[in-house]
Amino acid sequence: MSIEKWVTKKKSKDEEKKREDAFRRLTSNEVQILKKKKIRKMVQKDHTQKVEISEVNTFLQDIIEFKNWLNQRTYLKGDIEKIETWINNLYSRIKNVTKQKQKSIKISDKKELVEDYKKIPPKLLDEKTRIALNKLIYGTKRTNSDNYYIRKLKNIIQVKLNEATYYEILDKILGTF
Repeated sequence: MSIEKWVTKKKSKDEEKKREDAFRRLTSNEVQILKKKKIRKMVQKDHTQKVEISEVNTFLQDIIEFKNWLNQRTYLKGDIEKIETWINNLYSRIKNVTKQKQKSIKISDKKELVEDYKKIPPKLLDEKTRIALNKLIYGTKRTNSDNYYIRKLKNIIQVKLNEATYYEILDKILGTF
């Protein structure tokens, strides 16, 4: 280990002084412009570094690779096991991607639904139905009675939605005359 890397060099100190003097001579507008340029460079560097091949592109590349491999084969009977392996791998990747998308959608939608649920007045639902809905939303273990109240609520909602269509028709009639 050399000690030279720990000792500051005279050239670097001189360069640093020159940079400080040049910076002091700049006007405030020039300083602002330089700061904006620096920020642009930092943002552009971050943007270019984050560009990656997406999961869809890699999946498509794998399918093209499989197609090319199949086209090169003249006798497929001996390659049945390899073909099954390729197809199983591609199918499992499709399932994994769809599961991940569903989870990400569920998380974002779940937050919105919880906020909407908080807007419902407490007197609209009875206590046991509200408890069952809380268990459903937050994923805690439900009892048979909770499941009963959820089914009951679904039936009530279905009836009300059917009635709502009739009320919409009546609203249109009243609005036109």
